[in-house]
Amino acid sequence: LKMTGNCMKGSRPVLSFDKAFDTVDHLKLVKHLFVDVFGTPRGHPKSKPFVDRVMGFYYADGKIWVRNYQILEETATTAKEAHSQKKLTGHAHSTSLIEIGPRFVLNPIRIFRGSFGGQTLYVNEQFVNPNVARSMEKREQGDKYIRRKGDQRKRKNRDESIVVPTDPLGDVFD
Repeated sequence: LKMTGNCMKGSRPVLSFDKAFDTVDHLKLVKHLFVDVFGTPRGHPKSKPFVDRVMGFYYADGKIWVRNYQILEETATTAKEAHSQKKLTGHAHSTSLIEIGPRFVLNPIRIFRGSFGGQTLYVNEQFVNPNVARSMEKREQGDKYIRRKGDQRKRKNRDESIVVPTDPLGDVFD
């Protein structure tokens, strides 16, 4: 995956949230956290006086998907291109978004009232700890081994219990 694009260091991002962030209770809280973390206060001494990127926050599959885009404004180089562009869109320039990264996915497990503890405000019931999943997988492999060894014992006992009667004509040709 090659992400082209560039934005100025210190520029303020436009924060774009999915509509789920206004309807789901725990996402309302997460939205306020993201605004505090990724938003730049207007007039901050190290912020630039323009906006050239968009941070998108989306909620799908019980996870929060975060994408970072650059706002790219292209102007036509010739009058003919400007005329055709204006005829199509109504503007002489076009604006598009280019993903520049970083991109990441957040799987909220638990939200606490305090920084690292306190009353639990939200618990993700669908979350399975990777250690538990790995333990279950190992247990299934162990169960397969136990079944295989049990089947081998049964086969050995069955083979030993089979009594082949002596053939009365077996020594005729000796």
